[in-house]
Amino acid sequence: MFEHSNNILIHGGTFTEHHHAQSSEAIKRLLEASSLGALHNSGERFDPPKCHPNTRTAVLQKLMDWFIGVFLWNKFMLWLYGPAGAGKSAIAQTFAELCAAKNGLLASFFFSRSSSRRNNEKAFVATLAYQLWLRIPESRTILEAAIDNNPAIFQLNFDTQFRTLFLDPLLQLSSAGRFTSATPFPNLIIIDGLDECHGDDIQNTVLNIISNAFQYHSSALPFKLLIASRPEYHLTTSFSVAPLHSLTIRLALDDTYRPDEDIKFYLTGSFGDIRKTHIMRAHLPDSWPSEKDIAKLVAKSSGQFIYAVTVIRYVSSPRHNPLNRLKVIQGLLGHTRNLILYISIFFLTWKMSKQSCKLLHDLEKFMQLTPGTVQLLLMDILSVVDASDNKKPIKFLHASFSDFLIDPTRSHQFFINPSKRHEEAAHFCISAIESLDIGRPLQTYAYQSLLNHLRLAGPLHDNTTLRKKVFEVPYIQHWRNYVRISRDAPFKYRQLFSQDPASFVHFLQTSQFRQSEELYLHHRSILDQKLREDLALVPMSPCLAFWTAVCASGILEHGRTVSLQIFWALTYPPILNILFYVPAFLFSALLSPIEVVNGRVGHEWLGGFIGTPYLPIVGEFLNDPSRAGPHVVDQLTYTTAAAFAVEFAVTAWDGTKSISLHPYRGEQWNFIWDAFTFMLSKAGYSAELVNMVGQKNLTFNLGRPSTNVRHRVQTLFAAVRDYFKQLSPLPFKIIINWTQRPSYNVDNCFTAEDLDDDGDTRRVFYIDESILPSDEDTQGLEDVKEPKDTPEPEGKKDQPCGNT
Repeated sequence: MFEHSNNILIHGGTFTEHHHAQSSEAIKRLLEASSLGALHNSGERFDPPKCHPNTRTAVLQKLMDWFIGVFLWNKFMLWLYGPAGAGKSAIAQTFAELCAAKNGLLASFFFSRSSSRRNNEKAFVATLAYQLWLRIPESRTILEAAIDNNPAIFQLNFDTQFRTLFLDPLLQLSSAGRFTSATPFPNLIIIDGLDECHGDDIQNTVLNIISNAFQYHSSALPFKLLIASRPEYHLTTSFSVAPLHSLTIRLALDDTYRPDEDIKFYLTGSFGDIRKTHIMRAHLPDSWPSEKDIAKLVAKSSGQFIYAVTVIRYVSSPRHNPLNRLKVIQGLLGHTRNLILYISIFFLTWKMSKQSCKLLHDLEKFMQLTPGTVQLLLMDILSVVDASDNKKPIKFLHASFSDFLIDPTRSHQFFINPSKRHEEAAHFCISAIESLDIGRPLQTYAYQSLLNHLRLAGPLHDNTTLRKKVFEVPYIQHWRNYVRISRDAPFKYRQLFSQDPASFVHFLQTSQFRQSEELYLHHRSILDQKLREDLALVPMSPCLAFWTAVCASGILEHGRTVSLQIFWALTYPPILNILFYVPAFLFSALLSPIEVVNGRVGHEWLGGFIGTPYLPIVGEFLNDPSRAGPHVVDQLTYTTAAAFAVEFAVTAWDGTKSISLHPYRGEQWNFIWDAFTFMLSKAGYSAELVNMVGQKNLTFNLGRPSTNVRHRVQTLFAAVRDYFKQLSPLPFKIIINWTQRPSYNVDNCFTAEDLDDDGDTRRVFYIDESILPSDEDTQGLEDVKEPKDTPEPEGKKDQPCGNT
């Protein structure tokens, strides 16, 4: 209407100005949910730890080369790890500043154990989303809409928040070509101190959700992710297995990057600054401190910047004489053995107070001290430590005292250096394990704590003494004696799972020891020998073949509980000495070995077990002919096991079989269905097996599963059909009787209710090819992880079979 007009004046009327009030409210809520203190340039983190100029250059260059794609460009994640005080946060901070200056930093989050807004995951996603909103303007309308559409998003779980506020906006930007255009974009995410986020499970959740998302959308989201943390066991494990193992570059802060040179440079420069700026600078000679003094401080640092930083902080105090303060440190560096004992006693008291070894005389015995030594050493500090009775636990009278001891900025010369003390404690643990008669509390602490002490002891690859002790420790040989004397200990028996021989072997397999392969193979061979000796005591039988095949298959590696009733039912017909024919020690290191007592063979039983880390190790043994020898699980074993399982399945219901597994405990039958199907899918030709499945009216008397009923029936039918299809013309059918009572009335076919998880129909019916609506249902029979109980996808409902 005004196409060719100009100089138009409009008077009157009402105009509406849109300020996007709703979107502004969305951003306000995003800021409230964020932890701005976690940003690399936060005011809350004023003067954050960062690399001293011209230090850590090798590490920083390595990080930059990875980021810009000079090397390993296809690895989108880098794990920077090292012990406390190694300088991880300083490196992460410096690298964040370098990348931010080049517009390469998309987001960062610096966890902190001491901050309630930064020691958990609650503000994590919102903080990342705010930085996305800030650094990529095109994301703002997407994020604002996401918050407006779901006002409760900040109260939802981590996965939902991450997908809604971070992943989905990035994918929308990618679809719009934002990350493929010529316009540069920041593509680095830094997460520092992941180990300081409260809860091991939460840490793994954060790590797995983020890594899985970027792996799955790697082509659409060309981003790099830097994780910095201590090498905590659960994190080390996560980075050591698929998929993270193949996706991640591991960068350890060890001697590779010459920390001693950087520490020397830092100390030299910092002392130079003290000489120039301290109020007593006129009294500080240019030669102070000497090169020898610097060298001693570097050696004491043990590759950890935290010590050097603490020294400089202590010496540079403006209210004290730097000369005198350095002399204090130098005097304590050469102190008598009493100071070392003080620190060791404090450390072990603090650690043991959380374990079962608490009594003062236990501590002395554990540290191999003369009785009375601890009381003598602590007599002058009884105001904070109660060590008055050697038959009682040592007790810290003030809860803050332990916090003081592990804080170097407060305790100074009394600081408990974790890596050194963990190394010393590892020596004591090995000595306790070596001594069969040292007593239950000490062996309990030793077995519970050795691996943890070794993990936290710092770089040990040059410590030949400790390495030799680890090689020679009779961890596996003395394990069963430890379990035997610990059976009545006042703690839950299943806590022992984390210290069983398999955990020890796995630790050696993934440890940072130099030439760790030798340590791993040495102790693995000891475990293999124990297993072969135990198996040699068990008579060969179909029952043994079945249970060794179960162990080798991995079916039990999904947290299943196998009860005594299952063992009893699957040794049908009943055997008086069931435990002799079922080698339970294959499944759990907590079960006693077979023993000969008063001429009778037998061992104790705990009433069942649940899948543990022990199972994969034993499974590898059984699958390796070079290790298991005549006990290896091969196709012949699976064939024998399948015949054993089929014999059990086709055996008619009677009082014994029905009672062994209660009809309303369907979860017990889940394992039997899955094991039956798996064994048959692995079996080779056997005339015995062919005769059993070749019956005219082949009937399987199996209890109804509790979950995934339809899928279990489908896979069982497919396994039987595939095994027998070359010997019998189609159509093929089998009869299912899960009534748990004899029955001669067979219905024409199954109904939808028969295979419904929520159904409770208990009758006799047959199934044929119509149970398999597509080829998909017969796939995956070779996958040992198939038995995991998972809900059946919608749309998989089969129609009842027709008459054939």
